[in-house]
Amino acid sequence: MKPARPIGPGRSVAACVAIAAAFATGCAAPRIAPIDLGEPGWKVHESAAVWHPPGNAPELAGELLVAAHPDGRLLVQFSKQSLPIVTATAVPGAWSIASPLRRSAVGGHGRPTDRVPWFQIRSLPPGAPGSARWKLTAVPGAPWRLGAASGTEFVEGPNP
Repeated sequence: MKPARPIGPGRSVAACVAIAAAFATGCAAPRIAPIDLGEPGWKVHESAAVWHPPGNAPELAGELLVAAHPDGRLLVQFSKQSLPIVTATAVPGAWSIASPLRRSAVGGHGRPTDRVPWFQIRSLPPGAPGSARWKLTAVPGAPWRLGAASGTEFVEGPNP
């Protein structure tokens, strides 16, 4: 076995620059421009809802806003007393989810993740989810429920 070659000062700087460049270009979450629901074409729905986060977290009762545009843009926001708890945004080619309470945001390029319920809700009451990870239960006269096919997370709201 050959002994490891020490990295000299010139090589360590070059290695750090290469690693930083890889992270800066490959891992950056996309920036999505603010959505203006006053633009023509938006269909906006609002309703009371209950969200049961994954795991042992307690259910939260709040308001659900769902806004969809024919060009593929989507905004879903779950809030409590006008305080946003979760905001999910999708535009063609990019998506993001922000939680001001947790001071966190994630996003990606391409189709929105199907690991969260928010991108499965495009209207109220919601239609069939686009992912096998989620199951919609909707019975006339009873609340609709979009729940994880395996897990405890769900979003529920009244049927009109």
